[in-house]
Amino acid sequence: MSKRPGEQAAKLDTKVRKVSEEMVIDSELMAHHQKQQHHHHQQQQQQQQQEKRVQDTDDKEYDPRVVRGLVEEKVTGKENAAAAAANANAAAAAAAAAAAAGSAVAVAKDQEEQAQKQQAFHQTYLKNEQQQQQQQQQQQQQQQQQQQQQSSDEKPLAENESPSTPNSEAAYRLSINSDKPQHGSEEWHRLRKANHKEVERKRREAINIGIKELAELIPTRDTNKTQILQRAVEYIKRLKENENNNIEKWTLEKLLTEQAVSELSASNEKLKQELERAYREIEHLKDSHK
Repeated sequence: MSKRPGEQAAKLDTKVRKVSEEMVIDSELMAHHQKQQHHHHQQQQQQQQQEKRVQDTDDKEYDPRVVRGLVEEKVTGKENAAAAAANANAAAAAAAAAAAAGSAVAVAKDQEEQAQKQQAFHQTYLKNEQQQQQQQQQQQQQQQQQQQQQSSDEKPLAENESPSTPNSEAAYRLSINSDKPQHGSEEWHRLRKANHKEVERKRREAINIGIKELAELIPTRDTNKTQILQRAVEYIKRLKENENNNIEKWTLEKLLTEQAVSELSASNEKLKQELERAYREIEHLKDSHK
């Protein structure tokens, strides 16, 4: 924001200088051309006057005073012509300078108005952007507040819950680690044995549950775990043998069925051929009787 007006002002000054220089050059060229035309016109008038005076003095006698007057008039005319040309040049230069200054002022005003318009447009654009950002932030804040309120309504926090957040969980772990005994101490060995016993208890419990489920699946009345496992193994073997026998049986039946279908298809084709031959014989007999 701070650099743009300075850059625009520098560009404006450069343009104004360039325009003023071009206008000064044009004014000088025009003044020089006018000066040449005026000088040429004065010379023609002086030549005409001299010719007229010479014609008038041909009939008169030679008089030095007359010649002196003519020379003085000629010199005075040249001086007047030079002064008039200088005055014309000064007037032309003044007019050109005034025109250049007026055009420069007009260009400066136009540039200044355009800069003001651009600055106002930029300020309006920034203001609209800020308003939109503020509205978006307000909407996001409202949505976050609504989500927080819904989560607080759906999941109220209890006072005596187990640690669920990372900070509370870390604190809980630190408290547990602080309660652990030193490595290699009697308390540490005692806790280790207790942990092994707990693991073994859970393993046996899982095995017992599995054996009970097997006893429900197989047809047996035994209550001994070893006998139940043996019965389960025998039952699974019989199921596998039955499955293999069934597969062989179903394969053989499939082969026999396919063979029977093929035989039926062949016999059907033979019957069709015999039927067609019988129709041909009947037609031949009919034709022969006619």
